[in-house]
Amino acid sequence: MKISKNILIPLLLVFLASLGFNISTVLKNLNNDLLKKANRVEATVNKVIDGDTVDTEGGERLRLYEIDAPEYPKDCLGVDAKARMEELVFNKKIQYEKIGKDNFGRVLAYVYVDKLLINEVMTEEGLAYFIKGKTMTVNSLPIEQSQEKAKLVNRGVWSSFCQTKKEGCVIKGNYRPADNTRIYHTPDCYNYDKITIKRGTSDRWFCNEAEAIKAGFKKSQDCPK
Repeated sequence: MKISKNILIPLLLVFLASLGFNISTVLKNLNNDLLKKANRVEATVNKVIDGDTVDTEGGERLRLYEIDAPEYPKDCLGVDAKARMEELVFNKKIQYEKIGKDNFGRVLAYVYVDKLLINEVMTEEGLAYFIKGKTMTVNSLPIEQSQEKAKLVNRGVWSSFCQTKKEGCVIKGNYRPADNTRIYHTPDCYNYDKITIKRGTSDRWFCNEAEAIKAGFKKSQDCPK
């Protein structure tokens, strides 16, 4: 069966256009991967401070960007978060992308072990909170979504071990022994999601603000006026 030139030429043109598009896409993706790798710095972690901060042999202190782990050792799962970070990066060669520096001079960074984004691992395992950064990147949404996965299955800081919420009572009251203050957060407060109520401490849930004030708690300055 012969194919006429009137049909063959258009088919050939479509094939060549498709081939050119696919090659262009592959080259573009390859170029993006190379650019990403070019922006990464290789280093070995020689110390883990806590669940979101590590030191490299080169002398840089890295603060994992867009996550906030429970404070070590006093916050709920703070010890666990540090232990998990040690499992993931201690004495290992990492790659990190610098985003900037924080007020303490630490390098804000996305940290990788091979292709594993450690920032995302910590939030997905419920061992860190997603904190939206000033500079949004392609990693921001995946990290935020990983936190939603942890919340959905009550994992880590979202589990009943850290969140002992009373039915209908959503105000979080935290006692801070460092400065002997009692602060409460309502759901519309900026840091509400990262506040945990630790069992066996002076932390408490309240059903309304009047109840919290009566117990000696003051509203956090992070809350809307």
